[in-house]
Amino acid sequence: MTVPTLHPTSRGSAPAVPATSGVAAVVAPYGTGKYYQAEVTTQGWGCVAVTPAQDLLPPIYRKGFDPRGYSHVVVHDGDLESTAHALRAFGVSAVLAGTEIGVPLAEALASRLGLPGNSPRTSSLRRDKGAMAAALHDAGIDAPHSLATDSLTEALAWASLQPGTEFVLKPADSAGSDGVAFCDSPDQIRSAWHRLHQIPNAMGGSNTTLILQERLPGTQYVVNSVSAPDSSSVARHAFTEFWADHRIGHLYDRLDLLQPSRIIPRKLATYTARVLDVLGITTGPAHTEVMHVPNRGPVLIETGARPEGSYPPDALRAATGSDHIRDAVHAAITGQPDRLSASHPQPFVTKVSLIAPRDGTLDPHLLRFLLTLPTVRGHVGALIGGGPVTRTVDLLTSPGRLVLAADNLTAVNQDYATIRSLEASGLYAGTSPR
Repeated sequence: MTVPTLHPTSRGSAPAVPATSGVAAVVAPYGTGKYYQAEVTTQGWGCVAVTPAQDLLPPIYRKGFDPRGYSHVVVHDGDLESTAHALRAFGVSAVLAGTEIGVPLAEALASRLGLPGNSPRTSSLRRDKGAMAAALHDAGIDAPHSLATDSLTEALAWASLQPGTEFVLKPADSAGSDGVAFCDSPDQIRSAWHRLHQIPNAMGGSNTTLILQERLPGTQYVVNSVSAPDSSSVARHAFTEFWADHRIGHLYDRLDLLQPSRIIPRKLATYTARVLDVLGITTGPAHTEVMHVPNRGPVLIETGARPEGSYPPDALRAATGSDHIRDAVHAAITGQPDRLSASHPQPFVTKVSLIAPRDGTLDPHLLRFLLTLPTVRGHVGALIGGGPVTRTVDLLTSPGRLVLAADNLTAVNQDYATIRSLEASGLYAGTSPR
């Protein structure tokens, strides 16, 4: 069929799809969000991409978009009505946020088109970590003691009045542990403040306001969920995955999949459902990080109203039967948030983040050995022999992430230990650690 060329810029021709199918728009289809297109198309829907203008994208996303497979690409130039008009003309019937930077625009577009979505009036609760904590406190739900401020003097004064001595200073609206600093003295708060304040963050924002929070002790968990409203517009939340999140400082180490019937996941589900309600998440995926604090219980770290980042869907589907992207598309198309049934799940699944202690290059022989370990099912990241790596300081600078799966935990742990041994013995050839 012939589709008019509209402003904002669009390109491409519509694929042949059944007349009864819908069309999904993926806003900011970067990172894990790039996998939406294939799943939407597999389900018989058309798929449109909505991207910010190239010069408005954070640097980490400027080379991360592949337009193939989309019926149209709409470049959002800041005019909400114009972009909504283009999507309306293409018959868009669902709007999905591909990554963190797409959340506010996806919510605004869904509202303008009269489609299911989280209210744009409360978008800040789903992007601003200080606003998240404040909203939970107001609702009587445990959250970190926090201060959002643009003043170092105020931050130091607030810290001096807190009963604890360990704090986290971080941007209000970034992701992937970008800019996270642990501080246990006024001098460390002051140093971290001068390093972070007023600089651009990885998501394209400016660190005008920083969040100072108590540092929570305990075990960290990841809770992935998908939500959809019922006929009375009451949100229904399905909890699709629970992961024990092990870190080395603020470096990602490994995440171990938990059985949902166990006590900790059940407590996490009850707590996270209340969090999602307070933050206004009624529709679509959410990726929530929670600390289980001794003698206190679950306490929110942060929630993102988008799919989990940095994992290979095919590998996770092979191991568990589904993944966050597939579950989110299923909910968007059917209105049912329940996780898809697993066909041949493997009971022990782990995601391992690579940690480069130095700048260097990937040794081809050791890399080949690593990628053929018995439990490795897939990976994300440009893991190419001879390719460059930079020293890992957060998730965004990790060389990649591997999915390991097996029928017994010993096999997974053996390959995990081998991965760390390879990293220590020459996987990253090059300069000395800094």
